[in-house]
This record gives sequence, C-alpha cells and structure tokens, in this order.
Amino acid sequence: MLLEIKDITKVYGEHENKVKALDRISLQFNEGEFVSVMGSSGSGKTTLLNCISSIDKPTSGDILINGKSLINLDSDQLAEYRAKNISFIFQSYNLITNLTVYENIILPLQISKKNIKDNQKRIDDIMSRLAIKELKSKFPNQLSGGQQQRVATARAIINSTNILIADEPTGALDSSNSDKLMHLLRELNKEIKLSILMVTHDPLAAKYSSKVIFLSDGRIIDQLIRQDEDDDSKFLEKIIEKQKYIDQEVK
Repeated sequence: MLLEIKDITKVYGEHENKVKALDRISLQFNEGEFVSVMGSSGSGKTTLLNCISSIDKPTSGDILINGKSLINLDSDQLAEYRAKNISFIFQSYNLITNLTVYENIILPLQISKKNIKDNQKRIDDIMSRLAIKELKSKFPNQLSGGQQQRVATARAIINSTNILIADEPTGALDSSNSDKLMHLLRELNKEIKLSILMVTHDPLAAKYSSKVIFLSDGRIIDQLIRQDEDDDSKFLEKIIEKQKYIDQEVK
C-alpha cells in the first residue's frame, strides 16, 4: 500500500468559529494508480492534498506512506519525506522566472544533492518525452502556457518520487493544451508506473484517471472506478451522471 489515510479530520478555528474542513476521511492509494479527487469549492479537496503532502497537519487520524506514519515527524523529517516521496504540479506552474527551462528542471536534483552528470540521460529522456528539449535555453516568460506546464511536469518527475500530486493542473490551460497534458500524465502513469493524485473540478480532466473520488463538506461521499469496458467517453458520461446525482443529493 503506497498511501493510506486513516480517519483524518481537519478543523480550523475554535469555538463558534470552528470549521471542519475534513471529516473522518479514509482512503487507500495503491502504487501506479491515477486517482482524481473532485468536489465543489470548499469541499476539502485542497486541504486533503495539503495533509497528504505534509504542508498541513490533520487534527486527528493518521497518514501513512509505505507503512510509515507522518503524524509525529518533526519539520526536518517532513522536509525529507516531501523531497523523497512527493512531487507537485500546480495550476500556476510555479517556474522560477530567472532560471532557464533546463535550470528549472534540474533544480530538484540539485536540492537533493544528486549528481547532474549521473542523471543526464534521465534528464534528456524526460525532456524529449515532453517535447521541450529544444526549449532548454529559454526562460519561462518566453513560453506558452502549455509549454510552461510541460516544463513544470518535467521538474516534478525528474527526482523519481513515489507520488505526483497535481492541483488543478489544467486550470490555466486552454482545452487543446489541457488534453495534451492529460494524455501525457496518463502515458507517464502507464509507462513508468507514476502514481498520480489529482485534484480537479473538470470532468474532462478526471476522465483520464482510473478512479474518481467525490468530496462534499469534507467527506468522501462516492467514488467511481474505471471498468475495462470504459473508454474515455463512457467514463466521462459516468462522471457527469455521478456529479448530477451528488448535486441533487447535497441540495
């Protein structure tokens, strides 16, 4: 079991200002899965990702990566955990503007003190796979949104971490670049067994995953698992139908 979440609750504020962002969430995430988390604004999606990535700490419950609990780790241990286990793609790309494409991509290797020459083949392979090798000397402000997100993806996977967390990765992209990015993430998931946990509000992005978890008011209220007979169109229909049903139930 790559990731196990056991009955986590997250509460912000106190007394009359208390807000329960997560309410006894439990789920299991196996190696090589591509899971989407969907829900309306305020449903707890981002809080869940923040707890999994140790950016935030649950009020109660436990989170285990490869059987190891994160709850009682100190700040140095959590930083080491993030560096070894978690990589991120954000809606806003978060590229460093005064670094070239190549320098942005190798930054995680430098931070973890890995030898760049020893990893050059992997760097070249990833840049070729993402069709950004010819952009290596350019700066982020010289790139389109789709190109910037591919660079951010390369940077995220360069360090061979266990889990890629993608927070609304298509949110700033047009439909064409969104499709290209999601095709790419699914290829990486299948070909190199990259485990992906993605938050999205968009069924068109979620259809690429193998499982969709639906949150509402901090609780998991339903899920869909892609069946062998489900192509993307069929799975998209199921996601939209499930969303409509959930919206009616919540109302």
